[in-house]
Amino acid sequence: MFHTIICDMLGIDVPILQGAMQGAGGPRLAAAVSEAGGLGILHTFGDTLDDLRRDIRDTRALTSKPIAVNITPMGKAFTQSRAEVCIEESIPIVTTGRADPGESAVRMLKDAGIIVIPVVPSVDHAKRVEAEGVDAIIASGCEAGGHVGTVASFPLIPQIVDAVDLPVLAAGGIADGRGFLAALALGAVGVQIGTRFVATPESDAGRSYRAALLEAKESDTIVSDSMTGAPVRAIWTPEIAAYEKAKKAGATIAKLKPLRQAVRAGGAKGAAGQNAGMINDIQPAAELMKKILADAQTHSRRLVTLADS
Repeated sequence: MFHTIICDMLGIDVPILQGAMQGAGGPRLAAAVSEAGGLGILHTFGDTLDDLRRDIRDTRALTSKPIAVNITPMGKAFTQSRAEVCIEESIPIVTTGRADPGESAVRMLKDAGIIVIPVVPSVDHAKRVEAEGVDAIIASGCEAGGHVGTVASFPLIPQIVDAVDLPVLAAGGIADGRGFLAALALGAVGVQIGTRFVATPESDAGRSYRAALLEAKESDTIVSDSMTGAPVRAIWTPEIAAYEKAKKAGATIAKLKPLRQAVRAGGAKGAAGQNAGMINDIQPAAELMKKILADAQTHSRRLVTLADS
């Protein structure tokens, strides 16, 4: 069912990747997604090297299926040290996010036989990483949770598909079979899903984070640099809103500092995409994936019927 080129490249059964998520995407979730035939991905943002090694080994204790690690490039030393751990632990696939991994990091990983797949928010970024020798690309629209660009998924995905000669996966706002099928219609060979996997029993998300997702509407996310210094889409909170209001009013760095501290001290519930309003229940990862694929198949039949009418 929906077997694409990315399945063969990554050694997975279905073209669904679980987005790397600090605070939600730990070993249990990654293993559950991989066991269900997709690709579970561990994050490295905020982790020490020992944390990363432990997470890799804990995940492998739960599944023998392929897993991946996401490296958020935060300087050459950070990127290289995480890449070295991935090589030492024989990780088969690395995704990268937020920034360009750099040609040296890509070469280092590929020389070790690792498949490299960056997450990109623009056509220019996609062309740049293609020139660096990556294997595939995840085109992530601004509807996504976490670090985001400025272009929405529907215009971004086909433009990147047309601009590069690599398999392209879609990310940003995908939560069900309709979004999955739409991504394939736009030329993607698979999807990366983040926010929807937060609302699973296997995620590491706290009770308040999951509750906020279940209560959220489509307008209840906000893009702010108050959490990491770079634009992040997260669940709206009064603290984040106060920071953004002051920033837009021209507040000085000194005046913004306590507002940023308030966000980081507990005024943030967690990253979330605009698809948060589509999440109404907690489902095990495997059941969620089965439902996404079954619904996509149902909708594909409906479209065929429409096309033939």
